[in-house]
Amino acid sequence: MTKCYKSKWIISGDGNLFEDSVMVVEEGKIQGIYKESEFDKSSCKHFRDYGNAVITPGFVNLHNHLQYTDIQKIAPKGFKAILKRCFSKLKKKYYLGDVKKNSFVYKIGELLSEYFVMSRADKQKSFTDGLEQALLAGTTTLVQLSKETKYFEIVNKAPVKTYLFFELFSDSRESSKEEFRTIQKKIDKFLKNKSENTFIGLAPHSICSVHKRLFKTLAKYCKKNNLLMTLRIGESQEEMDWLKHGFSDIDVLNAFTGLSKFEPYMKGVSPVNYLLGLDVVNKRLIASHCEFLSEDDLKLLSENNVSLAYCPRSNEMVHGKTLPLDIVLKYFNNNFGFGTNSLAFNKSLSLLDEVQAASGGNIDTLEAIKYLTLVPAKILRLDNITGSLTLGKDADFCVFPLKEGEDFNAIMKKENPAHVYIKGKKIVEDGTLHHKIA
Repeated sequence: MTKCYKSKWIISGDGNLFEDSVMVVEEGKIQGIYKESEFDKSSCKHFRDYGNAVITPGFVNLHNHLQYTDIQKIAPKGFKAILKRCFSKLKKKYYLGDVKKNSFVYKIGELLSEYFVMSRADKQKSFTDGLEQALLAGTTTLVQLSKETKYFEIVNKAPVKTYLFFELFSDSRESSKEEFRTIQKKIDKFLKNKSENTFIGLAPHSICSVHKRLFKTLAKYCKKNNLLMTLRIGESQEEMDWLKHGFSDIDVLNAFTGLSKFEPYMKGVSPVNYLLGLDVVNKRLIASHCEFLSEDDLKLLSENNVSLAYCPRSNEMVHGKTLPLDIVLKYFNNNFGFGTNSLAFNKSLSLLDEVQAASGGNIDTLEAIKYLTLVPAKILRLDNITGSLTLGKDADFCVFPLKEGEDFNAIMKKENPAHVYIKGKKIVEDGTLHHKIA
């Protein structure tokens, strides 16, 4: 069935802007964009005129922990839950009692402590709530990071395109072997059962929580199987101190999460130079955060074709600093996208809010849309099916109504679209979720 969508403006995501035009969709695929004056409406069985509005491609969110959406919003119920909370508080006090309350280590420890006390059902609801909020914000493709595999079935049935990056941890050669054997079996199973909307990648958690043996094993595995890897790099001062001295409060956090103390295989080096010796710095790597990296390290990442998941608001909230947008553009021009991280460390899951925070409104609209759509789609190697409103791609798009006197630039001051479509199916209508997530 041919469907047509007309609006005052259509931003295709590849740098083109169309005025007073009609987008044609057939069987969930884009067939083209045509000037209204040259288009025969009778050829469409379904014609929707959005009038004074902007149509954009669906947004691509490069970094999410949706499982933390409802942190501190769910009260423990029942005797078992109350015991778990008491145990969690005692454990936090024992391990983190001497750690500064405003430090990265304490904030992450507190987050994990709260997450621990949630029941399985509460965790799944928290994840689903986050997924729904992402859809309402216009996200049609997202990256989800988690050690837990319980969220696979949820995203596997959801309409949104999801890249699941499974987080990995190890503190020795032995635990590296076991962690790899476990995740290899799970990936083999998931690849056989995944839907066409689900994609799989690997996420060694960080330099300070993954042993060199696991890094090297994952580097070979990803190269052999052409899998993407994502890794937080230069995320905290504690990470920098750990690399410099061989110890820091990171050891406290590792102990809190059950990892034994281990030292970097090299001391006194920068994070990127440390990783270069482990063969993970290459075009398959998506680096996240990076706010404590020097420009020399950023240059090394760029020269090795590493992409960046840029999370400015959460970085500011957790660390009080982030990479300036001009530095990001200098080293990752056409090779970065935005991420919202999680509502534990952010105010919303809106990527437009993320752009506003990073740019202060001083970014060209078409350029901004490119970094919310086509560029991150290329990073995820999904630009053959999404990221722009061009012939043959999935009809993943958002609709933003405009007020009188506004032009397409006004969308940069909006938080959420009114309507969201994925593969031509209406997911959000008038700001309300039209498609229920299981």
